[in-house]
Amino acid sequence: MPSFTSLAIPALYQTSRQFAPRSMTALRRAQFSVKTSQKPEVVTFEEIDSLIKKKDKNVVLIDVRDANEVAQGVIPTSHHVPLANIQEALSLPDKEFEHRYGFKKFGKDDEVIFYCRSGRRSGMAFDYAKGQGYNGVRNYSGSWLDYEAKSKGQ
Repeated sequence: MPSFTSLAIPALYQTSRQFAPRSMTALRRAQFSVKTSQKPEVVTFEEIDSLIKKKDKNVVLIDVRDANEVAQGVIPTSHHVPLANIQEALSLPDKEFEHRYGFKKFGKDDEVIFYCRSGRRSGMAFDYAKGQGYNGVRNYSGSWLDYEAKSKGQ
C-alpha cells in the first residue's frame, strides 16, 4: 500500500499549479491590477491647502467639532456636522440632511474629509462612516491645530 505522502504530495502539487500564474508577466499583471488611484485615508495639510485654493467642490470637508469650537475658526470651505450627530446625519434621507445641515448629502463613494481639533474625533467619524460603507472618506489627522499653525506660517 502506498504511503500517505506519496499520494497527497502529487495531489497538492497539482492543485497548487491550477492557481499559480502561468508566467512572471501574469504575476506582475495581477499585482498591479489593483486600483492604484485610491487616495490614502490620511490627509495632509498640503492637500487641504490645495483643495481650498482650487475651491474643489468635488471634495466635502466636514468639521466634527462642537459649535463653541467652530466659533473660534474653521478651515475655509468646510461644513459643520458635530461628531455627536454623525450617526444620525449619515442615516438621514438626502433632502432632510440638506435641510438640517445646509449642504448636499454626499454619496458613499464621494470624497469626504473629516477634521476636528486634533484628529481624535475626526478619526472616530472616519471609522464610523467607513463602517457604514462610505468608501471615499478620509481623515485630516492633524486637524484644526495643524491647519491653524501651518496656515499662519504661509
